This record gives sequence, C-alpha cells and structure tokens, in this order.
Amino acid sequence: MSQNEPPGGIFGLSYDSETRAFEALKLVSTAIIVLVGVWPIYWIAQLAFTDYETVENVVTVFPTQDIFTLGNFSVLTQPEMYTYMINTVVVAIGTIVTVVLVSLVAGYGLARLEFPYKEHFARVLLIGYLFSPIVIGIPLYQIWQNIGLLRTRVGLIIALSAISMPFSVWLMWKYIMTIPEAHEEAAWVDGASRWRGFRDVVVPQCRPAIIAAALFAFALAWNDFTFAEILLPETDTTTFAPGILRAMGQAQFLPDAYLMAISLAMTLPPLLFAYFMQSYLLKGFQVRAL
Repeated sequence: MSQNEPPGGIFGLSYDSETRAFEALKLVSTAIIVLVGVWPIYWIAQLAFTDYETVENVVTVFPTQDIFTLGNFSVLTQPEMYTYMINTVVVAIGTIVTVVLVSLVAGYGLARLEFPYKEHFARVLLIGYLFSPIVIGIPLYQIWQNIGLLRTRVGLIIALSAISMPFSVWLMWKYIMTIPEAHEEAAWVDGASRWRGFRDVVVPQCRPAIIAAALFAFALAWNDFTFAEILLPETDTTTFAPGILRAMGQAQFLPDAYLMAISLAMTLPPLLFAYFMQSYLLKGFQVRAL
C-alpha cells in the first residue's frame, strides 16, 4: 500500500474485507440469475420427460429413471401441431429476412447519406416502442381486413417486422458508422457502384450486427402471441403460442406434462440460436469509437 493510499476502503472496511464482500455479492447475484433464468427452464424440461400420471399426482424435482419417458412428446405429432410449427417457422424466417434487409438499407442510408431532418427521422423510429402490441393490434385488424392481409402469414410478418424494425435500424446505423468510409471509396475508385460497394464492402463487415438483428427478430416472431392471436384467427394459419391456447380450450384432457413438452419444444430454438450465435451477438452490440 502506498503512503498516499487510505488505510481502509470506501466503506471503512479493509481492502481484503471489501474483496471478500464483492466476491460474496457476485455469488449471490449469480445464484439469483440461475434461480430466475435457469430454474424455470429446468422445471419445464424435467416435467416434459416425466410420466404424465406422476406429474398429475406427485411433485418431482429430480425425476428417477422409472418415471422418465419420451411419450409426452407424442402430442407434437398431432396434425394441428405440425401446422402450428410450420406456420411459426415461416413467420419467423419471413420476419428475419424482412427485418435484416430493410434495416441494412435504412441503416446504411442514415450512416452514409445526408438529408434534411435525418436525426429527427431516426428518433421518430423509436416511437414504435411506445405502443403496446395490444394497442396496435385492433387497428391493424381493421386495416388488414380492408386490404386483404387478415388471416395471412404475410400480414403477421409485416406486423412483427414493424415492431422489430426500430431497434434493428438503430443497430445497423450505429454499426455502419464504425466502418470507415474509405473502404467504400477504394471500391469506387476501382469502378464499383455504390450498390456494389454496399454489397461487397459494408454488408460483410456488418455480420455481427446482422446476427444480432436476426436474433432479436427471431425471438420476437417465435414467441409472439398477441399479433398472432388477433391477425390469424383461423387455426390453419395460426402459430405456436396462440395455437397451444386453442388446443387447451378444445381438448377435453391435456396433461400438464404434455403442455411442458410443447413448451420445451417452443423454448429450445431461441435458446439454441442465441447460444451458438452468442459471440457474434456480443460483437453486434459493441460499437467501436469513431
């Protein structure tokens, strides 16, 4: 310890005591995160692999081998579940493609082009986050009914893309600003057009931001309930989340273990996507200093 350094920490404790307190605080924080974030997923998983009769009569925390089963996942083989899964995949992919393409072009325009009220335009984009989906859903229902998009997956893709777009455009805008414009100018000198410079120079360097935007759009589309319930009232066009609710209402008996199997099948894709893409995702949220 230097002569100018005070004998105690900022709370009047010794530095060793503060270090131990900080380590204890990290352990407590980790335990809270595990309890809130991981425990519900574990609970869903262990119920999904437990015999449904046991789930109905006994609370199990660590299921044994004699009650382990894969039979609960047979509910996913029902025809309506196939329909829900296909519709969800189509809507999720359509939302990802729409969000990524539009946000790339809009973000590039904000980063590279000068036009009046550009900053005001960028701020107006964030107004979309001020409205709850249920508030927008009723007007969208009437508009989509008048223009023929109601009960179509295209209508749901457009609605979900509009919700995802503000964040994605801002992300692309700020990320493209960190890419030196000299890279594009070198391509222009070689005879490339602005479009080719954007495609061959900017887009490859935006991969982390693209993955971050795609993950955000995927999670929103995959887990959406409100818009799908309002805009897809028919069973043959609806997605997973509202479809499960309708199946519960129509079924005379749907065991809790079956519901957990469905929930696990719905929860795993976003988790796996985020896990395998986490390195790119973190890079997408890092904005280098200009």
